[in-house]
Amino acid sequence: MEQIKQQIDEIKEELEETPQNAALLNELGIGYHMLGEYDKAVQAYQKSLSQNSQDVRTHFNLANTFFELQQIDAAVNHYLDALDIQPDYVPALNNLADIYELAEEPDRARELFEYITKIRPDEAMGYFNLGNHHLRHNNTVEAGRCYKKAIELNPDFYEAYNNIGYMLKHLAQYEKAISYFEQCLTIEPSYQPAKKDLQECRQALQQS
Repeated sequence: MEQIKQQIDEIKEELEETPQNAALLNELGIGYHMLGEYDKAVQAYQKSLSQNSQDVRTHFNLANTFFELQQIDAAVNHYLDALDIQPDYVPALNNLADIYELAEEPDRARELFEYITKIRPDEAMGYFNLGNHHLRHNNTVEAGRCYKKAIELNPDFYEAYNNIGYMLKHLAQYEKAISYFEQCLTIEPSYQPAKKDLQECRQALQQS
């Protein structure tokens, strides 16, 4: 926390020399956001955008801060502004999809998650996030397909192994679930969700 405050002071000193520096104003906004001083972050980002309205990251950062302030319409507008400038900007696509899901608009959310896998077909995270979307909506077949694709692209994606295990556990397919939890823990031995579910699956087998 003190380090962040020191960085903010240093940025302010630099801004005294170049008060219209958009990049520095963006960095100032990031600092305030990290401190939880969201109103000050908004002011810094807005000043930055007044100097450079086409900066994707500043629109994205401002949207994130508006989200923390629960000003959802403003957040959506700036995610959309970022995407107008760079339509394949995945962080904005992901966060916008999350907002649509929170707003109980699952079809719009799914369209964005699917779009990410189309523009980034070689990135495992897109399939993992799409899988999570399907899992939240109890579409386990599609969720499993997405998690397996994530593993195909990144064999060390331990969360994907865990989530397949989680689904198998709830289908009472304990032996298969154990296999996936064990693979997860081979990659990340300290992953607590897998440890807990692995133990529960072993207990369920013993009692059956």
